Amino acid sequence: MARLLLEIGVEEMSYRFVLPALEQLEAGLRTLLSEERISAQEVRVFGTPRRLVVTAWGLPERQEDVVREVRGPAVKVAYDAQGRPTQAAVGFARSQGVAVDSLERRRTETGEYVFARVPLPGRSTLEVLRERLPRLILDLSFPKTMRWADHELRYGRPIRWMVALLDDQVIGFELAGVPSSRTTRGHRILCPGPHPIPHAADYERVLEEARVVVDHRRRAAQILEGVRRLAAEVDGEAIVPASLLEEVTFLVEHPTPFRGTFDSEFLSLPREILVTVMQHHQRYFPVEQKGRLLPYFIAVRDGDEVGLDQVREGNEWVLRARLEDARFFYEEDRKAPLAARLERLGGMVFVERLGTVRDKVERLRSLAAWLSERLLLREEERTHLTRAAELCKADLATHVVGEFPELAGTVGGLYARLDGEPEAVAEAIAEHLKPRTAEDAPPTSRLGALLGIADRADTLAGCLGIGLVPTGSADPYGLRRAAGGLFEILHVHRIRIPLDALLRRALEGYRLEDQEEAVFAFVLARLRAWLLERGYAHDTVEAVLSTSWTDVPDVVERAEALTRFRTTPAFAALYEAFDRAHRILDPALLPGGEPVAGNEAERSLLEAIRTLRPKVEAHLSASRYEAALAELSGLRDPVARFFEAVFVNDPDPEVRRRRHALLGEVVRLVQKIADLSRLAVTPRERKAEGWDP
Repeated sequence: MARLLLEIGVEEMSYRFVLPALEQLEAGLRTLLSEERISAQEVRVFGTPRRLVVTAWGLPERQEDVVREVRGPAVKVAYDAQGRPTQAAVGFARSQGVAVDSLERRRTETGEYVFARVPLPGRSTLEVLRERLPRLILDLSFPKTMRWADHELRYGRPIRWMVALLDDQVIGFELAGVPSSRTTRGHRILCPGPHPIPHAADYERVLEEARVVVDHRRRAAQILEGVRRLAAEVDGEAIVPASLLEEVTFLVEHPTPFRGTFDSEFLSLPREILVTVMQHHQRYFPVEQKGRLLPYFIAVRDGDEVGLDQVREGNEWVLRARLEDARFFYEEDRKAPLAARLERLGGMVFVERLGTVRDKVERLRSLAAWLSERLLLREEERTHLTRAAELCKADLATHVVGEFPELAGTVGGLYARLDGEPEAVAEAIAEHLKPRTAEDAPPTSRLGALLGIADRADTLAGCLGIGLVPTGSADPYGLRRAAGGLFEILHVHRIRIPLDALLRRALEGYRLEDQEEAVFAFVLARLRAWLLERGYAHDTVEAVLSTSWTDVPDVVERAEALTRFRTTPAFAALYEAFDRAHRILDPALLPGGEPVAGNEAERSLLEAIRTLRPKVEAHLSASRYEAALAELSGLRDPVARFFEAVFVNDPDPEVRRRRHALLGEVVRLVQKIADLSRLAVTPRERKAEGWDP
């Protein structure tokens, strides 16, 4: 069994490029091997700023042999009346390279045909990989691409070398003038190379000797261990956000953590400013002791310990300069209250064609008032929410946010608190931009959540209303993130504001009411994507959204209930009743009002519906959707008896309408939760409790 190694050596990439590219590389190789009938025991990827690597082992020497079945002409064309092959059969057999007497007759849904069984012997794995690996490399996509030299190829960074080995054999190909080989490069400074790799199994050892820790998982573990150890040496704990650890991991190939210090006088600055300067601007890990920052930081060098004292001094000097700037900006900001900066917002453009930030503040005040009315907030809450809406963008005119834009909102809340604003106002301002990232939590306060809802609804309505719809990976206004944050807040706080009503109200603020269809389409698409990211099956999402999509907490509850209910035996009973009714139902025959019954079978089904309906509606009103689905599964037997006893599409129009109305009531009851016709029901789900359609 063979081992494959593919290394793509490039100029230093942005840390944001590496992990997504590795995920694509692993998925791409697995697909390649599957398509080419090549098994593998394991596939792994490694990455650094200068290399993307995928390895696989347990590969056979050749593809698996298969027999391809090809349908030929109909039997009546392939053979004459005496059963002798016609020219059609002979020609078909010749085209497939098989003997005419080896053709098989088979009956299909469309008639009887002849089939040829064509053996396809497997090719050598080396030959297949030589053909397919170049396309695997080229299929990787990056947020930004570039051209270099006179090559037409666009890639995340210029390709400088490629290693492609199957055990000890080079898999030969060329891209952008770079041939594949067995030669890699080491650490750019410590041991640049070149370094030959005798065998694919030697790869990690060779790079270790070349001072490169190529396994990013191991590299991250080394960084984390070193950072924690250095913090513990000064009786502290390092603050290690997952996002920062990932960023630093993909900035280095040979990590060496070190600890630096800064003047204790800077600890008088607000914690949020200190942490942001260290984490976001310097990529340092702050150190704290029982929640109080200490005058230390931990950084990671891409290199060894030679000259580390000079490196430490340089980093301390840079951090001091940064903190001096931050202190100056902070002291300048505190010379005037936050509210004094509102007038300056009139000179700041929110989005071209959408007015100024001051205009946005006025829209937020209006949306806050609307939300207060819809949610029946107490008078004090209304006052606080309105004040928070008025001040939430004022920090955009501060010196600190001008220098450190990632502190927007945080600084506003900090300054509002220092200005003596009510704590609820300061907290709402500080939280209204959360969640900022996928790992960030939504606001914890209800007013912060409501202000965040208003802010995102305003941005979505305005940008989408003038056609700024994200395309591909380009989303300059962060509309996908805004939509996801909106859903997350509504879900976590269980705020039942209908999305359509909220977005209509936001569109009114721009006088863009005629654009609601485009806005709704984007928001619905993002809601679908958000639910899929939460792990719900695609068909479950479609079934739930087809019924109703505007109440986000309700959508999540119905998706969760349907997901669980599909694992129970009662699901098959419900699906049978719904499916039989839905497939024959003609919407044109559904009259309004309560269905009526004629004969005994109709009366029996109507009675079952009337018995179940109040129980189901009681569960629905309490959002007990799984219990409602269980109740509805009781319709299977009444529906089955109905179909056995009557001809639904009776020639008499009145009878036909009456029977369709009964089945329509069955479908409508189920569709209050989900449209089960959107489900791709598996055979196992269908055959629970013995049902076999």
